[in-house]
Formats: sequence, structure tokens, C-alpha cells
Amino acid sequence: MPESASIAVAVPSSSERASLSDWLSQAGYLPVAVPDLLSLDQQLQNQPIEALVVDIALLPREDTLRDLVRRLGSNRPLVVVGDACRVPPTLRGDVNVVPRPVTREALVIAVGLALAEGRPVRRYPRKPVEPIRATAHGMSVMIREASPGGVGLEMTGPRPNPLPPYFRLRVPEFGVHVVVRRAWIAPAGAKEAVRCGGTVEGDLPDAARSWADFAREAPAPVTFVARRWAVQQQ
Repeated sequence: MPESASIAVAVPSSSERASLSDWLSQAGYLPVAVPDLLSLDQQLQNQPIEALVVDIALLPREDTLRDLVRRLGSNRPLVVVGDACRVPPTLRGDVNVVPRPVTREALVIAVGLALAEGRPVRRYPRKPVEPIRATAHGMSVMIREASPGGVGLEMTGPRPNPLPPYFRLRVPEFGVHVVVRRAWIAPAGAKEAVRCGGTVEGDLPDAARSWADFAREAPAPVTFVARRWAVQQQ
């Protein structure tokens, strides 16, 4: 199984570099700390990375940023730390900006969304479903989205543990048991909630129902109007 996503952190300040790396590590990523662009060049040759977090101070000119975007390519997103106004308008669609002062939540959300957006387009659009209880890697989760090839989960609790790159997902109510490859993970807004998206790799032998059947039959969320109507009919 592959390791957690490697995220290069190119920030000149050693204390800030350590803080950003620690936050990414806590979120389940593998941070690779580098102090400058020269060290980044060497790192890119020695170790593959899936995304780059870089201080805007290391990108003083537009051509430097443009060259970095080109070298990373479309499937390795760039997250810039600093003032968004310093990113040229022509390049703002190619980068994600985290303003200072940086918070753990803002950084992890930016990296998680950048990784999700930077990957190939999904073959199957996910549909929102009525929250369904399940277990992922032994932890209690709620299924929020489902498609024939993927799933969106939500974990809650004081300190939700990040899921590994591959994990088992069990939905007892529907007899579903599958292996999921994690694609991204990020806070869901509230401090105690974490969202995770992944690709369903296949049904396990003890499953009573296939994931494809579950994704097709999972109920859509009931709207507020429908809930009120149902209460009035009781």
C-alpha cells in the first residue's frame, strides 16, 4: 500500500516550517520540510511529492511562480502561504492561497481540497445521502456521499483520528464491507468534525451486498420541507 501523501513545505522560517509540518503530520500527511527553492529542486529529484506548500516570500517574481506551477504540473497542486494580492491575477486559478496568520484548519483544508481538485475527474458523480452509520478502520463514521466508485465520510469526536491510505469500510445496516483508498481528508468547518473522501477499491468476501447496489439504493437526504410535512402527517 502507498504511504501517506508527501507534501513539501518550503518555508524559510524554521519555526513556522516546523509548525506547518507538524499540522500536516497530524492530519495524516507526510511532510517534507525544505528551507528554500534550491533545496526544493534537490528534493523534487530525490523524492516524489503530491503537493507543495510554499511561502510567497520565496516567489518574488511572476516568472518564478509561473515556472514552479509548470514544473509541478496539473496533478501536483501548489498552496501559497501569504498575501493573495502578491499572486498575479493570471496565476490565481493555478494556486491555492492560505493567508497569514496561518491556522491549522486553514492549512489542512487548503491541502485536502487542492489534492482532491488536482486529481483526475471522477468517473461517477457522488450523490449526497441521508447520513448512514458505518465503521472505517474500526472508527465510527457517517456516510454523507456515495457513488458506484467512491464515498464521502464524516468523523466526529474531540480528536478524530486520520484514516490510513487504505482502510476497510463496513455498513452493517446494509451488509456492505469494502476496501477504500483515501483520496483526501480535511476539517469540515467545526473543530470536532473531519471529512474524508475515497475511492472504493472492491467488495470484501463477507459482504452481503455490493457497493454498487448500496450506492444506487442509499436514500437521498430528506429536505426540511419534507421533514416538516412528515411531522404534520403524524
